[in-house]
Amino acid sequence: MSFYEDLFNQLLTWKKIDTHEHFLPQNTYQDHPDILFAILRESYLPWIVYGARDHNTVTVTREGLLKGMKKIPASAFLRYIIEAFQYMYGFSDDQIKEENWDQLSQLIRESYSKKNMLNYWIFDKFNVEKVVHDRYWKLGEFDIDQSHYFAVFRIDPLFCGYSKEKLNHDRMNPHIEAAKQGIHIDTFDEYLAYIDQLFKKAVAEGIGTMKCAVAYDRTLRFERVEKEQAEKAFYKKDGTELPSEVRDFQDYIFHYCLQKAVDYRLPVQIHTGPGKAFETAASHLGNIFEEYHNLKISLFHGSFPWVGEPGAMSLFYPNLYLDLVWLPVMSPSYAVLALSEWIETAGGARIMMGGDSWNAEGAVGSILYNLKTIAQVLAEKVEKKYLSRSSAEQIGKMILYNNPMEFLSR
Repeated sequence: MSFYEDLFNQLLTWKKIDTHEHFLPQNTYQDHPDILFAILRESYLPWIVYGARDHNTVTVTREGLLKGMKKIPASAFLRYIIEAFQYMYGFSDDQIKEENWDQLSQLIRESYSKKNMLNYWIFDKFNVEKVVHDRYWKLGEFDIDQSHYFAVFRIDPLFCGYSKEKLNHDRMNPHIEAAKQGIHIDTFDEYLAYIDQLFKKAVAEGIGTMKCAVAYDRTLRFERVEKEQAEKAFYKKDGTELPSEVRDFQDYIFHYCLQKAVDYRLPVQIHTGPGKAFETAASHLGNIFEEYHNLKISLFHGSFPWVGEPGAMSLFYPNLYLDLVWLPVMSPSYAVLALSEWIETAGGARIMMGGDSWNAEGAVGSILYNLKTIAQVLAEKVEKKYLSRSSAEQIGKMILYNNPMEFLSR
């Protein structure tokens, strides 16, 4: 057995912290008449079949997925979920087709009828101790099984607070969500007080991190803005705000939330890379790291395709953490390149991994891709005599458990 194979098998069994998931309840899939379609719909397959920009605005159909899969047999957004089916259900085919759809569906449904899929695969088989669970569709709700999960305070909707109507990429607006709780916001000070209340509630209920994925809606460059500038957009009639006024409002809110994270000693996760007009490289956050020296900030997704930037930045900013999450599923080759550079720059410290999926199948496929990336990179460094076997194994354990535990500690 090669060192790669041996290390990969060890990685499978070692204790882990999964830094990022979006798990939906099992009945989301189990109660659907077409369970395979329900799982594929909540995977990254529609992102490549329909286009990542448009996947939330189109109607995903079984026929559309089947037709689309024929055109993209080598896409990692397809391969990872097929690998999960092979690993979990003994699926023997290399493609999902009309001819094997019902057979695979039956294998899945039988398994769902017997098991809690997340408990069995994620927590038992993959030895995940805890998952950082980002329920982006629940603003201000942090009730969660804390024996298995860290709750996340997702701040993205707050960037739309200048408007009573504007929805973000997840179709959320803070005024709409606040109104559900009987809270009506008329002034900018009341809006800031609402944010204060959300943070206080989040911390009181034991959340793990603050998360920002506003890169899907705007650039990641955030300037310092005075309150008087920020509130201009808030008091404008909906739809009349100038782009510069919206930017000022959002820049102010980002810094306001970061200061809350400092006050409460909350670690922060930030989506980098894929996003609005691809103005979302990690380097846009350089001024943030210059200012917030003691705030632990994890940069997600390797800033794909600018994967060298987070590693280079980690040399200068010891509070910067590097998270492989999603990168191996976007491009296994880029993930190997990124991790190889990060190990050389960060030395093995501050590197983490997560699944970024909505179901057990997506998480299994994604974690397998993460573990293959880690095993490949470390094995290559051993083969080239850059690392000893014991150092490679030590770094593997650090990435899976020690580093995320350090990041999440407060």
